[in-house]
Amino acid sequence: MASSQLFFIFSILAIFVPLIVAKDYVVGDKAGWTIEVDYEAWAKGKKFSVGDRLLFLYPKGSHSVVEVEEKDFNRCKAPADGKELTSGEDVIKLDAPGKKYFICNVGRHCQMGNQKVAINVESSSSSSSSTPSPSPSESSPSASSPEPSSPSNSSPPASPSPAAPSPSTSGATIGERYGWMLIMVGIIGSLVGSG
Repeated sequence: MASSQLFFIFSILAIFVPLIVAKDYVVGDKAGWTIEVDYEAWAKGKKFSVGDRLLFLYPKGSHSVVEVEEKDFNRCKAPADGKELTSGEDVIKLDAPGKKYFICNVGRHCQMGNQKVAINVESSSSSSSSTPSPSPSESSPSASSPEPSSPSNSSPPASPSPAAPSPSTSGATIGERYGWMLIMVGIIGSLVGSG
């Protein structure tokens, strides 16, 4: 009887622990996905792990997100068969370790505005439990920053900030995960106590 309870407990832990420790990253923090952010600086110092999610937030119709190979990332060119996300609230789950590359495929945003991001995804077992949180001033411009001029008439003007999230988005997710962790501890405690 005790061995079946232990098996059940470890099975539950194996299912829920990766969900509890996964993180959501709003690409560009408060600025979101726009041409006004240095995404290389934004990604620096962050540890992305399998199971984490990237949230690309931007005004719908202003930008897009396409995952590309390194050569296409360097050329700012989306492949013809690339899946272009355009919802304005695009979520990408990081499901495998390795380098990942994302670009905006609207107008010349990638070329002119450097709207592209490269990250390295680690296996979930090698991730640390704490992720440094950069201050907004490091990675996002102030709302009063002038918009860069674009010689291309083919792309819509970029909005200075997305219509989306407040900084509490990630905090709510973390709080939710701790809630699940407490529920799991309670279930396991009651199973062990009743055995």
